[in-house]
Amino acid sequence: MTRRRIIEPGNTWALSRRTTRRYFLLNPDQGRELEQCYWYCLSLAAQRFGVVVHAGCLMSTHSHEVVTDVRGVLPRFLQEFHRLLALTTKALRGWPGEVFDKRSTGQHALLTPEATIEALAYLIANPVEAGAVRYAKDWPGAQTLPRDVGDRVVKVKKPSRYFDPDNAAWPDVVELRLQMPTELELEYGTELAQQRIAERVKAREHNAWQESKRTGIAFAGARRVLRQAHTKRARSYEAFGRLTPRFAAAGHRGVAAQAVRRLRAFNAQYDMALAAWTLGKRTACFPIGTWWMRVCHGARCGPAP
Repeated sequence: MTRRRIIEPGNTWALSRRTTRRYFLLNPDQGRELEQCYWYCLSLAAQRFGVVVHAGCLMSTHSHEVVTDVRGVLPRFLQEFHRLLALTTKALRGWPGEVFDKRSTGQHALLTPEATIEALAYLIANPVEAGAVRYAKDWPGAQTLPRDVGDRVVKVKKPSRYFDPDNAAWPDVVELRLQMPTELELEYGTELAQQRIAERVKAREHNAWQESKRTGIAFAGARRVLRQAHTKRARSYEAFGRLTPRFAAAGHRGVAAQAVRRLRAFNAQYDMALAAWTLGKRTACFPIGTWWMRVCHGARCGPAP
């Protein structure tokens, strides 16, 4: 069952979605076709649902995005984005089964400017911390760099795979502006925010180099990454059933404590409303930020009685 999340307009989120059984289905290719598919699908979904994209990175077994949900429709955006990306990937790879793991998308709300910087740095440095390349800029697939946030406009043509060339619903060219998060723009300005992100990326790269030196495991390099078969599976150890965070505050305990209190109050009101609903009381009031019951069942939402 999908975890309850408070869905409200204006929230900034760090997102991730992994492939089924950790297959390398999203691995970069020499022709950069998958990169084209990724940016096209992300652009389409973002435009349709008014989502502002700040950064994106497509790894071999998973994707990462940092976005702001302007309208409060994040579930609809994720549904459309992942559906399109899965269909284009299946067409490109000739893959008969599912592309993404059936578990829900990894998503946590970014509560402070520092948390947003950390999330962006994590996304950018992910290929390095995964041991794929020595520098983030060397990743041969879809990637964002610190200088891209707030400045880059991704212009991408419609992929030849899956999308009907005669269907006007699929534009021939789409553009996606990687905007600076509003909270960073207000706190630092574009240039200083880019510098702060770059500093955190360099720190993460340095830590990855130290870990490589300690373990004796060299970075794979871009050429080796491109040679990997999509039928390969990741073999690194991963604890089963580990918890994923609901939000990040980057050490701001007061902000985190407030978020915890709100989540507990949200769940308490939700439980009471759901219990009443199952007994047939359709006037039950769910908490503000409820998505599924409000959108799919027309339930009322409002402050706790």
